Amino acid sequence: MEDFILREIDKIGQLLRSLLHRLGLRRTAEMPTDELVETTKSELIERLDLDIDTLLRDERFVERLVAEYGFGENDLEACAELLADLAAAAETHDEQCRLAAAACTVYQHQEAHGAPASINRYYVLKELARYNP
Repeated sequence: MEDFILREIDKIGQLLRSLLHRLGLRRTAEMPTDELVETTKSELIERLDLDIDTLLRDERFVERLVAEYGFGENDLEACAELLADLAAAAETHDEQCRLAAAACTVYQHQEAHGAPASINRYYVLKELARYNP
């Protein structure tokens, strides 16, 4: 049973890394950015039963990611990066700010729960600062 649980948790990380990679290639992709974003959201729904737009309406969405979806420390890091990439790809300033704030919330949760420092986190947060109104 423990092996099954570990495999399921690993699937979360694999999916998030795959989506991050795809979004990271958005500038060179043949697919338009808005289509990439929609595909990313669709895959989260299909593979994790996670509607990112609905989830982010909940103030305690990070706790839900941990409790309901089994996100671990690395998954939360990848999730924050995914949210940052979605913010960069968003079409409106309001959407950029909403997604950037969500990514920052994930990072704040990690820091509050003793996650080790990350150089990548530093650069993502620096980039997210440009979305502050």
